[in-house]
Amino acid sequence: MSPFRLLPSWLIAGCLVVATGTAATLKDHAREHPLSLFVARKGAVMPNAFDQTNNLKEGDRALLLSGLGLTDLSGLSELMVDDDGVRRPITAVANLHLFLNQNRIQALPDEIGRLKNVKFLYLENNLLTTLPRALLEMYALEGMYYTANRFTAVPAFVYTMTRLKKLQFSRNQLTELPPEIGQLTELRHLNFAGNRIPVVPSTVARLTRLRVCDLSDNLIRELPVEFGTVAIVNQLRVRNNPLTTLPAGFAAMRATIDITGTNIDPEKLTPELRAKISTEKPPGSKEEDKIIVRSPPKVK
Repeated sequence: MSPFRLLPSWLIAGCLVVATGTAATLKDHAREHPLSLFVARKGAVMPNAFDQTNNLKEGDRALLLSGLGLTDLSGLSELMVDDDGVRRPITAVANLHLFLNQNRIQALPDEIGRLKNVKFLYLENNLLTTLPRALLEMYALEGMYYTANRFTAVPAFVYTMTRLKKLQFSRNQLTELPPEIGQLTELRHLNFAGNRIPVVPSTVARLTRLRVCDLSDNLIRELPVEFGTVAIVNQLRVRNNPLTTLPAGFAAMRATIDITGTNIDPEKLTPELRAKISTEKPPGSKEEDKIIVRSPPKVK
């Protein structure tokens, strides 16, 4: 398999960014490897398969610092980067996507709050257990990704970041989805899959702009009736939870509902819900929405 991940056909790298390595500190890495930004343009590749591209729009800039073994981000706000041939401070780059996936980062420095130009922050597969309140100063921030860290709780201030459109804390050790989640009314994408969450608060009904919601692989036994009023556009995933039924109101939900691996007996659902049980509908499809039920694989 190629180590490169193709961008959508209309995107291309304006220049390659950072080389892979084993630097422990960002300062050491920047000293040894001049940093260049990735510029999204028509046609090519992202160098790391684990850095997602779906948020990039043409003209956006990305600083790729994933997979470098970084443990210390001191000096992050003082970096100088090559931006399509022009050398400039990292804080002067508009619409910046900051990729720090697959490092060994245990804490973010307070100086990250100086990056008021960062639009998306990616810190998947690190060692984080908490976050600095300095994130509140990142006024351009629309999305944060913290999959596969070591969080046991989401810092309370995160639920006051009402500009967020995408929030991902999947595959951590969370035991609660608090009512305050309802304050993030701009959310389009919510992913808390792979935790130990037993209850979904009724305040999720306030998240009226959701397109995708993934609560799979938790300990959820029931979903609040109010949740059915949310017109999720693409998909609600609740797979591998100990659910036994769905509220009747979910029949009016626009999204595909993935109930694979639950204890739901389709024959015990209301006729309206049962009529929707069928095969998976691709996200964004204009076909009638369905509830997904996949059979376990056959043992050969």
